[in-house]
Amino acid sequence: MQSTSTQGNTTQGNTTQGAGAAAQNKTKGVDSARRVLQILLQFGESKPEVTIEEVAAQHNISIPSAYRYIALLRELYLVEERNRGTYVLSPQVLRLTAAAEASIDVAAAAQPVVDRLVAQTGETALAMRRIGDSAVCVVSSQPDLTLGISFRPGHLMPLHRGAGPKVLLASMPRSRRESYLSRVMHESSPARIDGFRDELRAIAKAGLAISDSEVDDGIWAVAAAVNVENTVVATISIAGPSFRIGEARREELVATVQAAAREIEAAIRREEA
Repeated sequence: MQSTSTQGNTTQGNTTQGAGAAAQNKTKGVDSARRVLQILLQFGESKPEVTIEEVAAQHNISIPSAYRYIALLRELYLVEERNRGTYVLSPQVLRLTAAAEASIDVAAAAQPVVDRLVAQTGETALAMRRIGDSAVCVVSSQPDLTLGISFRPGHLMPLHRGAGPKVLLASMPRSRRESYLSRVMHESSPARIDGFRDELRAIAKAGLAISDSEVDDGIWAVAAAVNVENTVVATISIAGPSFRIGEARREELVATVQAAAREIEAAIRREEA
Protein backbone atom coordinates (compact mmCIF):
# COMPACT_ATOMS: atom_id res chain seq x y z
CA MET A 1 0.00 0.00 0.00
CA GLN A 2 2.87 2.33 0.84
CA SER A 3 4.38 1.76 -2.63
CA THR A 4 1.03 2.39 -4.37
CA SER A 5 0.53 5.63 -2.50
CA THR A 6 4.03 6.81 -3.37
CA GLN A 7 3.51 5.93 -7.03
CA GLY A 8 0.21 7.82 -7.07
CA ASN A 9 1.84 10.88 -5.53
CA THR A 10 4.69 10.66 -8.03
CA THR A 11 2.26 10.43 -10.94
CA GLN A 12 0.27 13.37 -9.64
CA GLY A 13 3.49 15.31 -9.18
CA ASN A 14 4.61 14.53 -12.75
CA THR A 15 1.23 15.60 -14.10
CA THR A 16 1.37 18.85 -12.16
CA GLN A 17 4.91 19.48 -13.35
CA GLY A 18 3.87 18.77 -16.96
CA ALA A 19 0.97 21.21 -16.71
CA GLY A 20 3.27 23.79 -15.19
CA ALA A 21 5.83 23.32 -17.95
CA ALA A 22 3.13 23.70 -20.59
CA ALA A 23 1.95 26.91 -18.95
CA GLN A 24 5.51 28.24 -18.82
CA ASN A 25 5.97 27.51 -22.54
CA LYS A 26 3.01 29.67 -23.53
CA THR A 27 3.94 32.96 -25.14
CA LYS A 28 2.92 35.77 -22.82
CA GLY A 29 0.88 38.83 -23.74
CA VAL A 30 -0.92 37.26 -26.73
CA ASP A 31 -4.00 35.73 -25.14
CA SER A 32 -6.39 37.41 -27.58
CA ALA A 33 -4.33 36.36 -30.59
CA ARG A 34 -4.15 32.81 -29.20
CA ARG A 35 -7.95 32.73 -28.84
CA VAL A 36 -8.48 33.92 -32.42
CA LEU A 37 -6.18 31.20 -33.76
CA GLN A 38 -7.87 28.58 -31.59
CA ILE A 39 -11.23 29.59 -33.06
CA LEU A 40 -9.80 29.37 -36.58
CA LEU A 41 -8.51 25.88 -35.81
CA GLN A 42 -12.02 24.89 -34.72
CA PHE A 43 -12.92 24.61 -38.40
CA GLY A 44 -12.02 21.43 -40.26
CA GLU A 45 -13.16 19.12 -43.04
CA SER A 46 -15.29 17.18 -40.54
CA LYS A 47 -16.57 20.48 -39.08
CA PRO A 48 -16.76 22.97 -41.99
CA GLU A 49 -19.37 25.18 -40.30
CA VAL A 50 -19.54 26.63 -36.80
CA THR A 51 -22.08 28.82 -35.06
CA ILE A 52 -21.51 31.68 -32.66
CA GLU A 53 -23.00 29.53 -29.88
CA GLU A 54 -20.53 26.71 -30.65
CA VAL A 55 -17.60 29.14 -30.58
CA ALA A 56 -18.71 30.52 -27.23
CA ALA A 57 -19.22 27.06 -25.71
CA GLN A 58 -16.00 25.59 -27.12
CA HIS A 59 -13.82 28.39 -25.77
CA ASN A 60 -15.81 29.24 -22.63
CA ILE A 61 -16.44 32.83 -23.65
CA SER A 62 -19.53 35.02 -23.86
CA ILE A 63 -21.65 35.38 -26.98
CA PRO A 64 -20.53 39.03 -27.48
CA SER A 65 -16.88 37.95 -27.19
CA ALA A 66 -17.45 35.20 -29.75
CA TYR A 67 -18.94 37.77 -32.13
CA ARG A 68 -15.90 40.02 -31.72
CA TYR A 69 -13.43 37.25 -32.48
CA ILE A 70 -15.43 36.11 -35.51
CA ALA A 71 -15.68 39.73 -36.65
CA LEU A 72 -11.87 39.95 -36.65
CA LEU A 73 -11.58 36.76 -38.71
CA ARG A 74 -14.12 38.19 -41.16
CA GLU A 75 -12.17 41.45 -41.34
CA LEU A 76 -9.11 39.42 -42.38
CA TYR A 77 -11.23 37.51 -44.95
CA LEU A 78 -10.51 34.20 -43.23
CA VAL A 79 -14.14 33.33 -42.50
CA GLU A 80 -17.44 34.35 -44.02
CA GLU A 81 -21.05 34.10 -42.93
CA ARG A 82 -23.07 31.44 -44.73
CA ASN A 83 -26.33 31.81 -42.83
CA ARG A 84 -27.19 34.13 -39.99
CA GLY A 85 -24.92 33.11 -37.12
CA THR A 86 -23.23 30.28 -39.08
CA TYR A 87 -19.71 30.73 -40.41
CA VAL A 88 -17.40 28.87 -42.79
CA LEU A 89 -13.80 29.29 -43.88
CA SER A 90 -13.35 31.66 -46.81
CA PRO A 91 -11.59 30.82 -50.10
CA GLN A 92 -8.67 32.88 -48.77
CA VAL A 93 -7.81 29.92 -46.53
CA LEU A 94 -7.26 27.74 -49.61
CA ARG A 95 -3.88 29.43 -49.95
CA LEU A 96 -2.91 28.05 -46.55
CA THR A 97 -4.33 24.65 -47.48
CA ALA A 98 -2.29 24.57 -50.67
CA ALA A 99 0.85 25.49 -48.72
CA ALA A 100 0.22 22.69 -46.21
CA GLU A 101 -0.41 20.15 -48.97
CA ALA A 102 2.74 21.29 -50.76
CA SER A 103 4.76 20.35 -47.67
CA ILE A 104 4.25 16.71 -48.67
CA ASP A 105 6.12 16.41 -51.95
CA VAL A 106 4.02 13.74 -53.61
CA ALA A 107 5.55 14.45 -57.01
CA ALA A 108 9.09 13.78 -55.81
CA ALA A 109 8.06 10.54 -54.11
CA ALA A 110 5.90 9.38 -57.02
CA GLN A 111 8.07 10.27 -60.02
CA PRO A 112 10.45 7.28 -59.85
CA VAL A 113 7.52 4.95 -59.21
CA VAL A 114 5.57 6.37 -62.16
CA ASP A 115 8.60 6.01 -64.44
CA ARG A 116 9.08 2.40 -63.37
CA LEU A 117 5.38 1.58 -63.87
CA VAL A 118 5.50 2.88 -67.44
CA ALA A 119 8.60 0.81 -68.20
CA GLN A 120 7.07 -2.24 -66.51
CA THR A 121 3.57 -2.11 -67.97
CA GLY A 122 3.88 -0.07 -71.16
CA GLU A 123 0.84 1.94 -70.04
CA THR A 124 0.31 5.48 -68.79
CA ALA A 125 1.00 6.04 -65.08
CA LEU A 126 0.18 9.08 -62.98
CA ALA A 127 -0.17 10.39 -59.45
CA MET A 128 -2.98 12.71 -58.37
CA ARG A 129 -3.96 14.62 -55.27
CA ARG A 130 -6.99 16.60 -54.21
CA ILE A 131 -6.98 20.38 -54.07
CA GLY A 132 -10.30 21.75 -52.90
CA ASP A 133 -13.03 20.06 -54.91
CA SER A 134 -10.81 19.00 -57.80
CA ALA A 135 -8.32 16.26 -58.54
CA VAL A 136 -5.04 17.50 -59.97
CA CYS A 137 -2.41 15.42 -61.75
CA VAL A 138 0.97 16.08 -60.11
CA VAL A 139 3.12 13.75 -62.21
CA SER A 140 2.47 11.51 -65.20
CA SER A 141 4.23 9.58 -67.94
CA GLN A 142 2.61 8.40 -71.13
CA PRO A 143 4.45 5.96 -73.41
CA ASP A 144 2.07 6.33 -76.36
CA LEU A 145 1.54 10.03 -77.07
CA THR A 146 -0.94 9.25 -79.85
CA LEU A 147 -3.54 8.18 -77.29
CA GLY A 148 -6.05 10.83 -76.29
CA ILE A 149 -5.53 10.69 -72.52
CA SER A 150 -6.29 13.77 -70.41
CA PHE A 151 -3.79 13.06 -67.65
CA ARG A 152 -1.20 15.83 -67.72
CA PRO A 153 0.60 17.50 -64.78
CA GLY A 154 -1.47 20.42 -63.55
CA HIS A 155 -4.63 19.15 -65.25
CA LEU A 156 -7.70 19.57 -63.01
CA MET A 157 -10.51 17.02 -63.04
CA PRO A 158 -13.84 16.66 -61.21
CA LEU A 159 -13.82 14.22 -58.33
CA HIS A 160 -16.76 12.06 -59.41
CA ARG A 161 -15.35 10.67 -62.67
CA GLY A 162 -12.31 8.46 -63.12
CA ALA A 163 -10.53 5.98 -60.90
CA GLY A 164 -8.06 8.37 -59.26
CA PRO A 165 -10.53 11.19 -58.59
CA LYS A 166 -13.08 8.79 -57.10
CA VAL A 167 -10.50 7.43 -54.64
CA LEU A 168 -9.89 11.02 -53.51
CA LEU A 169 -13.62 11.74 -53.29
CA ALA A 170 -14.26 8.57 -51.29
CA SER A 171 -11.63 9.62 -48.74
CA MET A 172 -13.22 13.01 -48.02
CA PRO A 173 -15.13 13.55 -44.75
CA ARG A 174 -18.78 12.65 -45.18
CA SER A 175 -20.17 16.18 -44.82
CA ARG A 176 -17.75 17.58 -47.38
CA ARG A 177 -18.40 14.67 -49.74
CA GLU A 178 -22.17 15.07 -49.48
CA SER A 179 -21.88 18.79 -50.14
CA TYR A 180 -19.91 18.03 -53.30
CA LEU A 181 -22.40 15.40 -54.47
CA SER A 182 -25.34 17.74 -53.89
CA ARG A 183 -23.76 20.21 -56.30
CA VAL A 184 -22.61 17.90 -59.09
CA MET A 185 -25.43 15.34 -59.00
CA HIS A 186 -28.43 17.54 -58.23
CA GLU A 187 -30.11 16.49 -61.49
CA SER A 188 -29.53 12.76 -60.93
CA SER A 189 -32.20 10.43 -59.62
CA PRO A 190 -32.14 9.44 -55.92
CA ALA A 191 -31.48 5.84 -56.95
CA ARG A 192 -28.43 6.83 -58.99
CA ILE A 193 -27.06 8.99 -56.18
CA ASP A 194 -27.55 6.17 -53.66
CA GLY A 195 -25.79 3.77 -56.01
CA PHE A 196 -22.86 6.15 -56.34
CA ARG A 197 -22.68 6.50 -52.54
CA ASP A 198 -22.46 2.70 -52.29
CA GLU A 199 -19.66 2.71 -54.86
CA LEU A 200 -17.74 5.35 -52.89
CA ARG A 201 -18.11 3.37 -49.66
CA ALA A 202 -16.68 0.29 -51.39
CA ILE A 203 -13.81 2.37 -52.81
CA ALA A 204 -13.01 3.85 -49.40
CA LYS A 205 -12.96 0.38 -47.83
CA ALA A 206 -10.73 -1.12 -50.53
CA GLY A 207 -8.56 1.95 -51.14
CA LEU A 208 -8.96 1.13 -54.83
CA ALA A 209 -11.10 2.20 -57.78
CA ILE A 210 -11.49 1.06 -61.39
CA SER A 211 -13.00 3.04 -64.25
CA ASP A 212 -13.68 2.43 -67.92
CA SER A 213 -14.32 5.31 -70.36
CA GLU A 214 -15.25 7.67 -67.52
CA VAL A 215 -12.70 10.39 -68.35
CA ASP A 216 -11.59 9.46 -71.88
CA ASP A 217 -13.44 7.13 -74.25
CA GLY A 218 -11.94 3.67 -74.48
CA ILE A 219 -9.52 4.19 -71.58
CA TRP A 220 -9.49 1.74 -68.66
CA ALA A 221 -7.83 2.82 -65.40
CA VAL A 222 -7.12 1.55 -61.92
CA ALA A 223 -6.08 3.74 -58.98
CA ALA A 224 -4.90 2.98 -55.44
CA ALA A 225 -4.90 5.29 -52.44
CA VAL A 226 -1.61 6.61 -51.06
CA ASN A 227 -2.23 6.73 -47.33
CA VAL A 228 0.02 8.58 -44.87
CA GLU A 229 -0.86 8.80 -41.16
CA ASN A 230 -4.36 7.45 -41.89
CA THR A 231 -4.97 10.18 -44.46
CA VAL A 232 -5.26 9.66 -48.22
CA VAL A 233 -2.78 12.21 -49.58
CA ALA A 234 -2.74 11.06 -53.22
CA THR A 235 -3.51 8.27 -55.65
CA ILE A 236 -1.35 6.34 -58.06
CA SER A 237 -2.97 5.14 -61.30
CA ILE A 238 -2.30 3.04 -64.36
CA ALA A 239 -4.39 3.74 -67.47
CA GLY A 240 -4.49 2.34 -70.97
CA PRO A 241 -6.74 1.37 -73.89
CA SER A 242 -9.51 -1.02 -72.88
CA PHE A 243 -9.02 -3.15 -76.01
CA ARG A 244 -5.53 -4.27 -75.00
CA ILE A 245 -6.14 -4.67 -71.27
CA GLY A 246 -8.05 -7.92 -70.90
CA GLU A 247 -9.47 -9.38 -67.70
CA ALA A 248 -6.35 -11.34 -66.77
CA ARG A 249 -4.12 -8.31 -67.29
CA ARG A 250 -6.48 -6.10 -65.30
CA GLU A 251 -6.00 -8.28 -62.24
CA GLU A 252 -2.25 -7.99 -62.69
CA LEU A 253 -2.43 -4.18 -62.97
CA VAL A 254 -4.57 -3.96 -59.82
CA ALA A 255 -1.87 -5.77 -57.84
CA THR A 256 0.85 -3.66 -59.48
CA VAL A 257 -0.77 -0.34 -58.62
CA GLN A 258 -1.44 -1.41 -55.03
CA ALA A 259 2.23 -2.29 -54.58
CA ALA A 260 3.19 1.06 -56.13
CA ALA A 261 1.02 2.90 -53.60
CA ARG A 262 2.82 1.19 -50.72
CA GLU A 263 6.15 2.15 -52.31
CA ILE A 264 5.16 5.83 -52.50
CA GLU A 265 3.95 5.77 -48.89
CA ALA A 266 7.32 4.44 -47.77
CA ALA A 267 9.12 7.13 -49.80
CA ILE A 268 7.02 9.90 -48.20
CA ARG A 269 7.71 8.53 -44.71
CA ARG A 270 11.45 8.53 -45.44
CA GLU A 271 11.23 12.16 -46.58
CA GLU A 272 9.42 13.17 -43.39
CA ALA A 273 11.79 11.26 -41.09
